[in-house]
Amino acid sequence: MKKLLCLFLALGALAGCSSNDDKQRQLELMASNRAGVLSAGLPLEYGPLKILRVSSNKNVVEMMMIYNDDALGAKPLNQVLNTSIYTYCNTPTVREQIDMGLMYRIKIRNSRGQLMADELVSEQTCTASQKPQ
Repeated sequence: MKKLLCLFLALGALAGCSSNDDKQRQLELMASNRAGVLSAGLPLEYGPLKILRVSSNKNVVEMMMIYNDDALGAKPLNQVLNTSIYTYCNTPTVREQIDMGLMYRIKIRNSRGQLMADELVSEQTCTASQKPQ
């Protein structure tokens, strides 16, 4: 009886590990696919913001952008970042992927190449941004 119980516990633990591995693999494939779709039309330019590169690292879609804050009509970087986070968290298809465990990393550099922002958008970020302040 004890051996049978130990066997079931061991099998249950192995099944739990394999399902986590499957989920992680699925998230990595999703990130890779999303990065491929987004990078197909690069570089993209939206006024002073230029998206140069999109890649994936595990379950994270990483985006590298250049922001010319000296350009005419450029908004403060904080406003651009908050608008980006809001958009990711409130676009239903993107939010669904975030809720599954996919994350987006937004890196913004200035026109001289200096890193100005490095923000990770995750389920926790979206939940925190929806709380009343």
